[in-house]
Amino acid sequence: MRKKIYLAASIVLAMSLMTACGTKTETTEATTEVVTEATTEEAEEPTTEEATAEDAAEATSADAVEWTFGEYGYNNVDNIVNAIDFFICDELAKGYDAGDVGIPIQIQVARDTSNPEDIKVWGCFWFETYSLKGDILENQAGGSYPGCMHLKESSDAQFGYEVTGFDLVEDGANFDSSAKEIFGDYYDDFMSVYSNDETYATERNKTLTSFVKANEVPATKYQDYGWDPVELNFGAIDYSVGEHYIGGLYAVDGESDINMAFFIVDGTSMVIVQEGEHYYYGTYTLEDVVLEDGTMYSNITVEDKTFGYNFDDEEGTSGIIIDQEGKSHKALKLDESVANDMMDATK
Repeated sequence: MRKKIYLAASIVLAMSLMTACGTKTETTEATTEVVTEATTEEAEEPTTEEATAEDAAEATSADAVEWTFGEYGYNNVDNIVNAIDFFICDELAKGYDAGDVGIPIQIQVARDTSNPEDIKVWGCFWFETYSLKGDILENQAGGSYPGCMHLKESSDAQFGYEVTGFDLVEDGANFDSSAKEIFGDYYDDFMSVYSNDETYATERNKTLTSFVKANEVPATKYQDYGWDPVELNFGAIDYSVGEHYIGGLYAVDGESDINMAFFIVDGTSMVIVQEGEHYYYGTYTLEDVVLEDGTMYSNITVEDKTFGYNFDDEEGTSGIIIDQEGKSHKALKLDESVANDMMDATK
């Protein structure tokens, strides 16, 4: 008896489920639903194609590597990205076989953070599972979920934000009309991403390469069923050697003279905070904090001095900086040349 599972395109919140990508800590109310249909069919004798596929699967299983490399981690400096990744792993992952590990991928199209009770993030979101066979991460299952994520700031949430709802673009004949309704003015931007396989392939490779590096997974490629393996792009950036600027902010409200720059130096996360003529440089600790007005941000302590920051978007184009007295200042993206000058000043 051969069992086939069909996964509908509409999927989101239902019951708690542990996946290889993350563990759910609380149940969220459903805004859409998971639809699965299981059917069975009897097969007295396998066809030639089925027998060939089964033989290949048996041969491949001999190369299977025991998974001891951990789960997907939420390590982005942007906690809105982390919160969405958690939602993808915790909710959109439902109904998929876990494989060895589950990986979320997201390409954000636009954000609206004007209302902390209903932050909107439009984009294309994916969940994919992989098993390690030799040095190849073999894709086991996955799905694409374009739409708009709704989040709110929450001091009780793991990353300071939690997803409260998801407007999912409909499949089939209603795809275009529902996409126009959900994305509105961002529809053309969405379609340029959604229809661009190269953009997705680049982001997918970047996400998988980052995961493999962070978890020391002995993989050099990934592969979809029926396709040739794709080399992971290790040559793009080797964070284990040298100084690499990751992002930063500088205060622009005229009330504070603070620059903050994040680096990875020989594989170690470092920060430089320039306050006037003073430089504070080194490894750091983070702590989520809530301002009196309810704004979430991260406290960062370096050389026993505590500041704070929060990025408004994934690209780090704007945000806030919190000075040592706890006062918030509007901030914009710090230019890499300025960050490198700050690094030079610490040497």
